[in-house]
Amino acid sequence: MNKLILFVFAFFSALAMSAQSSHNMTLLSKWDDNSLPVASPGGLNVQYSGCWGMAINGREYAVVGGAAHLLFFDITNPATPEMVGKFEGTFTTVWREIKSYKDRIYAVSDNTSEGLMIFDMSQAPDTIIRTYWSNEYFHKAHTITVDTVSGRLYLNGGSAADGIIVLDVSQNPDVPVFLGHPNIMGGYVHDSYVRGDTLYCSSGYDGLYMFDFKNPQNPVFISSVSTGGYNHNVWLNKEGTYAYYTEEVPRGLPIHIVDLQQLALGEDIEVVGNFLDNMLFPNATTKEATPHNVYIRDNLMFNSQYEDGLLVYDISIPTQPELVAWYDTHPENTIYNGYFGNWGSYPWLPSGNVIACDMQNGLHVLDLSPTVGTQAPERILATVTPNPAKDYLRIAVPEDVAAQGWSLNVFNLSGQQVASLNQLNQMQQRVSVEHLPTGMYFLHIRSQDGRMFTQKIAVE
Repeated sequence: MNKLILFVFAFFSALAMSAQSSHNMTLLSKWDDNSLPVASPGGLNVQYSGCWGMAINGREYAVVGGAAHLLFFDITNPATPEMVGKFEGTFTTVWREIKSYKDRIYAVSDNTSEGLMIFDMSQAPDTIIRTYWSNEYFHKAHTITVDTVSGRLYLNGGSAADGIIVLDVSQNPDVPVFLGHPNIMGGYVHDSYVRGDTLYCSSGYDGLYMFDFKNPQNPVFISSVSTGGYNHNVWLNKEGTYAYYTEEVPRGLPIHIVDLQQLALGEDIEVVGNFLDNMLFPNATTKEATPHNVYIRDNLMFNSQYEDGLLVYDISIPTQPELVAWYDTHPENTIYNGYFGNWGSYPWLPSGNVIACDMQNGLHVLDLSPTVGTQAPERILATVTPNPAKDYLRIAVPEDVAAQGWSLNVFNLSGQQVASLNQLNQMQQRVSVEHLPTGMYFLHIRSQDGRMFTQKIAVE
């Protein structure tokens, strides 16, 4: 695969991408216990999976999914995480996922029959109580989505293989009430994101689906989009104008950007950009990095990218994400080889500290530089004509951009690079597109000082 607007900083080549590389992120502490059980189906060797965080009673906590346990840490002093709770499940599993509602933690697992666990954090750290553990409504779930406004739980995958199981905990956070298990378009839902009554479903190879879930027994289809990969995880920007989703399979697919703004006009959603940074081998033509889970805090996106660790992007300009920070949680990485490295993160603690969980290396508490995300990236005021194009594009950039040098790349909707020109120094450049099949593409321009320009183009 390739980069969209993402760039390889000039100093990357000198850095040589050595172990434990980082930029604008600092390790405050790490917790790992190699004596804990490991889940090894198919030789995966996964000791930890999902993670989440919570701030309550003036203290901060990290919750980590272990192969056989839910692990609770007091990280109020981020330099010395203290385990304050350890709850064993029924089986070892590669998948444990966690979310929160008010002062409760909700946890699920896949490849088991454990159902739902609920933990009362109101008396933490002195006492953490598992108040509920039952498979009454489902035996397993791949992921869990919580609407913190309505108190609804959405169980994805697992026992809800043909749709979504919806529970309500708004009246009693320890006693779920069944609301529905509707079959929906797209079938299996791997993960989902909820805002208001709208559920955004990552439905594997079927793509991204949107539904109005006002009536949980009869949700209404809104729109969908697919680019051919396995739609794994989705999150919205703060304004709700763009969605960003990952595609875990096959390896090397970029994060895609979906424009949601036309929905109010009755138009379908559409992909308007994609991006991927191959951190291990930044100059490789073929990309192999795999974005796994993305979360968004304000104008920052936190991307857990397996062997590459945690990458942070400024999405102040939603279609032009800029890589502004990263931390490699998996320093032993030498190749991209599957299920190793950073599974997920939690970036919403009041302290600003970020939780990251590595499948083999455990809990990381990270400090993000306070300067990150405080300024929006600058744009290049370029023009591209004609659009649509048949034979060529004429691109014009400002004089200062031409003086310092610039580059351009053209990508198809799947993120494959189909044209590239580097070390350009002229104000106008003619680019042939006559070799490209009819369709939509993304043109990305980057100046030597890091300014960017992105535009969707049509080839007839």
